[in-house]
Amino acid sequence: MGERKKQADSEVEHCVICGKPTEYREDTPIDKRECYVEGAGQLCRKCYFEIYIKSGNEGTS
Repeated sequence: MGERKKQADSEVEHCVICGKPTEYREDTPIDKRECYVEGAGQLCRKCYFEIYIKSGNEGTS
């Protein structure tokens, strides 16, 4: 069972910022993903929100 888990983890794309597993497999086409940043890679939703959504709304009321 441990080998199967290790193999499954290797197929999961990890966030390029925090390293946590994302909901996407490595073989998922990038045009079918959310939170993918061209030139950087796959981000998890939390990191994507922190960098692209939250920081983009600063200074607005």
